[in-house]
Amino acid sequence: MTGLIERRLSDQIAPAASSINHVKVPTVVDDIPPLTKVSDGQIFIIRNTESRYLTHHFHKYAGKFIPHVPRWALHAHLGRRKGGIVLDPFVGSGTTLVECLLDGQHGYGLDVDPLARLITKVKTTVIPQKKLRNLHTEVTDRLANTTSGVYIPSIPTLGHWFTASAIDDLSIIHRVVNDYKADSDIYDFLTICFSSIIRRSSNADNQTMKTYVSHTHAKTPERAKEIFLNQVRIYVDRLAKLQELVSGTGSATVLSYVNALTIDPDEWNGSIPPTDLVVTSPPYIKSVDYIYNQMAELFWIGDRWGLETQKQQNDFKRQYVGSDRVAKRDIHRISATGLESVDMTVQSIYMRDQKLALVAYNYFSAMHDHLATIRYRMKPGSHYVMVVGDSILAGIPIATHSLLIDVAVRLGFRVSRLFAYEVRNKHMRFPRGGRGGIVVHDWIMDLIFD
Repeated sequence: MTGLIERRLSDQIAPAASSINHVKVPTVVDDIPPLTKVSDGQIFIIRNTESRYLTHHFHKYAGKFIPHVPRWALHAHLGRRKGGIVLDPFVGSGTTLVECLLDGQHGYGLDVDPLARLITKVKTTVIPQKKLRNLHTEVTDRLANTTSGVYIPSIPTLGHWFTASAIDDLSIIHRVVNDYKADSDIYDFLTICFSSIIRRSSNADNQTMKTYVSHTHAKTPERAKEIFLNQVRIYVDRLAKLQELVSGTGSATVLSYVNALTIDPDEWNGSIPPTDLVVTSPPYIKSVDYIYNQMAELFWIGDRWGLETQKQQNDFKRQYVGSDRVAKRDIHRISATGLESVDMTVQSIYMRDQKLALVAYNYFSAMHDHLATIRYRMKPGSHYVMVVGDSILAGIPIATHSLLIDVAVRLGFRVSRLFAYEVRNKHMRFPRGGRGGIVVHDWIMDLIFD
């Protein structure tokens, strides 16, 4: 029976994934071509051109999608029009909103992750140039005149993650940053500068997504004060350059109280106008544990959101779409969705691993709720451009993009284009001995809601 289900699964839900085999030579480009020159099923290799320009450089964040995608979507669907309403409901580190600013559009971003929201806010917040340009000198002086910190994370394993000298330096930086609490924009800016250097000054490996200390690839932590001041200098320069390029038309708004998965008129109405375009990259199934990835940073800045301890972090991560934080006792919650492709996928996984079947079921249920919600904020005929990679669960390849298209079509969307690009920076440079899945292609689904 298992073999039959898997054969039917391959035949019915993964044709788009298998279409890669029919593309003899992927198209090599510097940027995604205009809409009229993109054909269904086309695969692009985007040359390794600069994708971390301006404030896109700010803060490492797992699962970033390349700015080429929102830039392409803005040009394809808004053209020369300025002042359009663009929504990114899984805003992550703010790639879409930065591009909205540069293109003169009004960008709105939502995300359950508080650090993601803060990164996005800092990337897109205008700070008066004089104040910004004086900040590096001012912080340098304050840091030199501060000899001790006040805050030290209250976790019993702190010495595992940080050396004694790193703890002293990070505590001093934390104190200097907190001195700016009265000026929220500067305080947020310096918090992100601080957060961005914590992993580098820790004992944890710099390259892997999960935060852990390797005993086989030992690391010498960088000096926290030195790299913090350098980061302030770099971030000041990049934000100042972004501000020089932003016209008066564009804006960026990050909302912390709107739920992208359910309809609540009291939250949505008045917060986000009807949208001209949605551009996003939702989490993949069991792909990135954002909290685990940010654990070292949250030890030091997580007190802003009640996430400074591992217990608080573990409890919070259940809220993420695609999270694998599920309990086997909840297996009974799996039920038929009415979509054969999704139900067969969940059933096939269930026969190998019940917990992972629940993870998959929760994911597609959440994305169904999201698409059902978002269509009510979209103007008739507007586009939803979604980027997602496929996954492997219990050894079974899951054509996530194909299944999400099935969900979207059921809800009244239709497909304008479906194409992909090869993922060049997999953010996993650390040797893993062949263990763990790697996303090969990101699929771009261009959907229309009439």
